[in-house]
Amino acid sequence: MFDIILEIVILLFNLLIQNLISLIKYALPYSLLPKKDLYRKKVLITGAGNGLGKLLAQKFAARGATLILWDINLQSVDELKNEIRGNQGEAHSYEVNLCDPGKIAQVGQQVINDIGKVDILVNNAGIATAKMILDSSENEINRSFDVNVKAHFYTVQQFLPAMLKDNNGHIVTIASAAGKMGSSGLADYSSTKHAAVGFHDSLVAEIMESEKNGVKTTLVCPYYVHTSMFDATGAATRFPWIFPILDTDYVVQKIFEAIETEQEFLVTPRAFYLVFAGIQILPYKAQAMVAQFFGLVQNLERFHK
Repeated sequence: MFDIILEIVILLFNLLIQNLISLIKYALPYSLLPKKDLYRKKVLITGAGNGLGKLLAQKFAARGATLILWDINLQSVDELKNEIRGNQGEAHSYEVNLCDPGKIAQVGQQVINDIGKVDILVNNAGIATAKMILDSSENEINRSFDVNVKAHFYTVQQFLPAMLKDNNGHIVTIASAAGKMGSSGLADYSSTKHAAVGFHDSLVAEIMESEKNGVKTTLVCPYYVHTSMFDATGAATRFPWIFPILDTDYVVQKIFEAIETEQEFLVTPRAFYLVFAGIQILPYKAQAMVAQFFGLVQNLERFHK
């Protein structure tokens, strides 16, 4: 009995410490937080040819990191590689179809042979067909899950072992607020992002079980971002000063800061921390009512034009 009481006391103490650390990180400005050294760190970003992936690669390159750029469009990452090298940075580009596990394994091994251990893996690539459930084809559903979920398994299988061996590394999962709440007309995207969140949670649990606390993780769940995937022109929530449609540059900066400060969970805008924490205690239909009241569930026609 005494042993159990002692375990409970230790657990409560550790929970208090972890909450204090999170609160301090949340409250302190970015400029005052300790930051990891990114110079010469090998950073692999999937879907690096455009959008968030491209801008994120440029942020890392500006810190002196070595970029490993993966995309299905080789020309796009070749151009980015040349741009980074033109600015005296180091970058390598690879054509990778994330729907093909064999290709991921082949190119993953090539990266290890060519460059060595990957220090930071950013699973950023994502797609959305933006169709109603009844209109989604088998091929479209499979492709969404291949890119948005299954590829996370295969990339982590390639690069996590070396991180665990050295007890050093960082895995970043770019998910979405859609991985916490559904939306009409985005069932494929929302389903896969829910799965990506579940994958990340399991990854964290397995790393904790391995007791390799030098391997860090970051889960990113932004609200809608105005990118080529989602045309958010004219879209707005009911209260945009609380829940705005996000600017790409802003989101990239927040993701970069989260990685650099080893933040475990990033939600943006910040109001969604309260939404995610509070809405889950409500009955299921009540959750949908709250989302509709605030205009958080966007109409399908506003996106992917």
